[in-house]
Amino acid sequence: MKCEICHKADAETAIHKEDESGTQELYVCRKCAAAATVEATEKVAAKSPRDNEPSMPPLPLMGMILDAAFEIVGRALSMSDQSCPTCGITHNEYRKRSRLGCPTCYETFAKELDSAIFDLHRTRQHVGKVPLRAQAELRRKNIEDALSEAIKGQHYEEAVTLRDRLRQLDAENDREEGGVSA
Repeated sequence: MKCEICHKADAETAIHKEDESGTQELYVCRKCAAAATVEATEKVAAKSPRDNEPSMPPLPLMGMILDAAFEIVGRALSMSDQSCPTCGITHNEYRKRSRLGCPTCYETFAKELDSAIFDLHRTRQHVGKVPLRAQAELRRKNIEDALSEAIKGQHYEEAVTLRDRLRQLDAENDREEGGVSA
């Protein structure tokens, strides 16, 4: 799965980013996680202490960085603990093998699979080529469905036309099969 920020490197950790709409979980690479950590420490350092509270010296920068790093590592570990309730495959096993164990895995890892498919294809729907035989079967099924609907709706002229188209498809298929075997 690619980093949700730079879309270049593989995502290794999960971070939570807060904005106006709320908190969102992002899967990011090490470089983007480090940048997010620096950004978070700058926000913490920029906050001034409240007037009614006694002034405390700010935490050293290294302490804040370590706190943020431990938080990121903890989230990465909790993300890797995710496993399928049916077959027991863990998130790490799935990432290593790039194969899922059972149909329930698709539901368990749906969020990651959805973003991975989108990263690969830049779409969520298949728009590639279809084999000729599958095209012919789909065309035949669509005509048969339309024929049954026409008969149910008592549109007999349309039904006759659709029946003739089915016969024409069958004749074309017979010719193609005869031409291939000859």
